[in-house]
Amino acid sequence: MIVTNVTFSILAMLAQGGTLSADQALAHVGETATIEGKVSVQRTRDGETYIRVDGQGSDAPMSAYVSRWNKSKFQDVDKLDGKKAQITGQISTFRGKPEIFLTDPGQITAKAEPPPAAAPAAPPPVPK
Repeated sequence: MIVTNVTFSILAMLAQGGTLSADQALAHVGETATIEGKVSVQRTRDGETYIRVDGQGSDAPMSAYVSRWNKSKFQDVDKLDGKKAQITGQISTFRGKPEIFLTDPGQITAKAEPPPAAAPAAPPPVPK
């Protein structure tokens, strides 16, 4: 039965391109997964960094956390603020919400934004 559940989880992730949304993270606590969404970066005076996914503050459905001991490894994380990113790691919980503890910058990557849609072509001139 465990093999079936693990297989189902893997197949579900593959069907989604290998990523989960922030809203799906809680159902995958204890697993290593990649979460994708728009991130909001918040640094504290104590040197900790919170990266909220698809929300801000405690309203975000999940977050990633960088401790002050690892902050020197994540100097460029502010560049991701407001952008879509993928965060990979073991999902745990903090205060009842899913969270990934980041220790390596390779755990978070910017997701390429799609190019803006082309402007519609002008209508052809009307014959006189």
